[in-house]
Amino acid sequence: MSGYASFFSFSTSWIHEVTTVSRSPRRSGFTLIELLVVIAIIAVLIGLLLPAVQKVRESAANSQCKNNLKQIGLAAHAYAGANDQRFPVGANVSPNAKNTGVAPPGWIQSAPYAGPYTSVLAYILPYVEQDNLYKTIPQTYFNTTTTQGAWAYNTAPYDTQSGVPAQYQNYTGYPHWADVHVKTYECPSDDVYTLPTQGDAVIDAYFMEPGQIWIDYVYNYPGFGHEMGASNYIGCAGYLGNMPGYEKYTGIYYAGSRTRVTDVKDGTSNTIAFGEMARSTFGTPGQFTPGSMLRLTWMGAGSMPTAWGVSTTWPSEWYKFSSAHTSWINFAYADGSVRSINKNGDSTQYIYASGMNDGQIVNFNALGY
Repeated sequence: MSGYASFFSFSTSWIHEVTTVSRSPRRSGFTLIELLVVIAIIAVLIGLLLPAVQKVRESAANSQCKNNLKQIGLAAHAYAGANDQRFPVGANVSPNAKNTGVAPPGWIQSAPYAGPYTSVLAYILPYVEQDNLYKTIPQTYFNTTTTQGAWAYNTAPYDTQSGVPAQYQNYTGYPHWADVHVKTYECPSDDVYTLPTQGDAVIDAYFMEPGQIWIDYVYNYPGFGHEMGASNYIGCAGYLGNMPGYEKYTGIYYAGSRTRVTDVKDGTSNTIAFGEMARSTFGTPGQFTPGSMLRLTWMGAGSMPTAWGVSTTWPSEWYKFSSAHTSWINFAYADGSVRSINKNGDSTQYIYASGMNDGQIVNFNALGY
């Protein structure tokens, strides 16, 4: 019996030990140190992945921007094919235009610079799958001898009648088909509809006269101006447009231009037709407050010169081709091809590429662009 008792006693002790182990409390969660290590690892991974994600996103945006310009370049070429081999007008400035709005005398120009300021991008709307929008616009805006005045100054209700505060009024009154957003005319890298203040400007006319830039604007006021359809693209006027003495550097698009395909002596594959224009700042005294932000509308996107090179900053200078891309600006050539030009490249070569008849054929790839 004693042996049995001894064996039983041992067995009971063994069972007790096993039971005790099986009921030990489980450890759950992380210690503070472990949690901090995990957070640090996640932060490092995010730091490594974020630039790559941003790079991929910008690459996609740049591809879309190039595609937009390609569509614009091909649309202008198609327009020429349907219109006696003439490219669309850089900006319609009719010698017969008359303004009948509420602007006081001297506020806007009289003939022969009274309007309607219809842009090159408006002319090619049917060729970028915007035929319905094109048909909404009265055809008087496209007649180069029209009596139609400035498109942003002659349609009621005017800003003075629309609840716009006095400090944001400039006697504008525009047809609201101009509020339509055309994605083909917008670069995804530049969120142009986010101008920060109501005192910023939405450009309703931008084009080259001989030797000078013409610019007109509506204030960026919600419900009146802010909604205007944007553009990040504009025609290329060459060095200084059709300024006497600089004829060989004249570009395809300027006020009243009627350029034939055969006028492009340097060749359509060698001549810039359109380029990018990002949100800009107005940095000199004038009607704008210095430092105001500006953006372009598709109805006002006429033509820009190349005399001052390209903008290397963003937001950019309002009188230069510019982009929100890191180091390049995209351009469409007259044959519909698209190329990127380095913001810090040789501005002389860029000017040569913008002129129709300078005899300089620029190979940007050979130059390391």
